[in-house]
Amino acid sequence: MSGVIDELLRRIAEFHRSRPVVPEYPMVATVLDALDEARSPAVVEVRRLPVLRHLDAVELSGDDAVDAVLEEFLSLAPALPWIQTAGYRGVLSQEFHDNYGYVQLIGPNSIVEHQSVRVGVAVWGPNLHYPSHHHEAEELYHVLAGQPSFSSEGVCRITKPGDAVHHEPWQPHQQDFGATPTVLLYCWAGAVVADATLT
Repeated sequence: MSGVIDELLRRIAEFHRSRPVVPEYPMVATVLDALDEARSPAVVEVRRLPVLRHLDAVELSGDDAVDAVLEEFLSLAPALPWIQTAGYRGVLSQEFHDNYGYVQLIGPNSIVEHQSVRVGVAVWGPNLHYPSHHHEAEELYHVLAGQPSFSSEGVCRITKPGDAVHHEPWQPHQQDFGATPTVLLYCWAGAVVADATLT
């Protein structure tokens, strides 16, 4: 692989293969197939968002597998196409929009086109609340930086780098972000074309 993000995709694949959760979530096999087959373009469009200002405060975790992904992402981040969920514009606050964004590496209308898998990295600034939302796709998050809490169906879980959080299709969930920037690796599988919607 020789494209702009190919080393990042390789590190993400290695990360997934290193995790003890791999046997627990069959969706990972589909995600790994997409990662292994992906070939990124030599040039990608650069689109910046205000959330990039938080990247200087992102701290490595000390987990070699996590940090391999995080370091590669941070080195590429300023030159990648940052986006936000279109359906949240005019609904969530300007403060929220000024403090979040993501790079979709694989998926519909992404750097690498794919119609049944999404893989990307998302960043949130400190002390944000992400209201309850859901989507048709199955989802697996891995925390790369920060200590976000995830709430779903009355259960709240505080996480740390290396932790995995899984959501079934249409399972409502919300997040709260701590005092330091949060970086999440996300994977969707199945019906990935439609974005998340607030509940």
